[in-house]
Amino acid sequence: MMFLDGCYLLLYITDDDGCALLLNRMTMSTGPCMLRDIFLLENQLPWLVLEALVDFFIPSPVYDFVISFANKFDITPQCSPASDSSGTRVSVDELKNYKPAYLLGLLRYHLIGGMTVEDHTDDLTCSSLASSAIELAEIGIKLTAKNNTWFADMSIERGRIFGGQLSLTPLFVNDANACWLVNMAAYEMCVSSKWPSDGLAISSYISLLAMLMDKEEDVHKLRAKHLVRSLLSNHELLVFFKSLACHLRLGYRYFVITEKIDKFKRERPVRIALHRFVYNNFKTIVVMLSITGVLAGIFRTLMSLKQHQP
Repeated sequence: MMFLDGCYLLLYITDDDGCALLLNRMTMSTGPCMLRDIFLLENQLPWLVLEALVDFFIPSPVYDFVISFANKFDITPQCSPASDSSGTRVSVDELKNYKPAYLLGLLRYHLIGGMTVEDHTDDLTCSSLASSAIELAEIGIKLTAKNNTWFADMSIERGRIFGGQLSLTPLFVNDANACWLVNMAAYEMCVSSKWPSDGLAISSYISLLAMLMDKEEDVHKLRAKHLVRSLLSNHELLVFFKSLACHLRLGYRYFVITEKIDKFKRERPVRIALHRFVYNNFKTIVVMLSITGVLAGIFRTLMSLKQHQP
């Protein structure tokens, strides 16, 4: 059975339009479902089976297929599925040397396989696990999109005097790759204990996005900052990330970011209060300054006329 399933999967990947068995993937009803099913954790064939069959397909389409679908998470897709112009993803040669448990693992490895490993420390005492996108804006932490970085990459920097910057890899979400995202997170939870370092990079990324989304206004802000793009509505994205994050283990990378946010709050209470006041009352302040400027101009004009009177 695994032999037949493996042959069918590889034949599907080769995109052989002359095969009668594959003609139904062109229909609107079954095509997207088949694409989702390829990367479902419960549907995965052992990589040993696929690897044994790959030699019969020359050139092998598997690696280009994985790279092309990894690019579907990008807001700005790569130029070619066979070559990554950003220079930050795992190359085809590196993919060929990697031995995953399943095809799903190969997809994850291409996305984050060369990401820098975080140095572990035991003094993570994060007590603030909820900071929405709007709340971060209020305290002076700007959200920015990372360019040419690993998928699921995230970092935070503090300004010397005011504010800071939280940078995330942008994400495109549709019905298909949302399913792949869920299954990669599930795959991490199954095999993370086998990795020497924290293997929950994608889970951490999902958890952080969910943390940033408390209301639909937060989702709108993430869209405005070009961190998330989707055909789904703000409400649908909010429900998706919140419902998914409830079932994920919080990874080390998530705790690193939230600990830095918490430290930022503890060490700058006065500057945060000042920034929050200005942020929440910015329109009123602008109006008041405009009125003050107009009144000052009128006052100067009256004083000038008074000085010229005989």
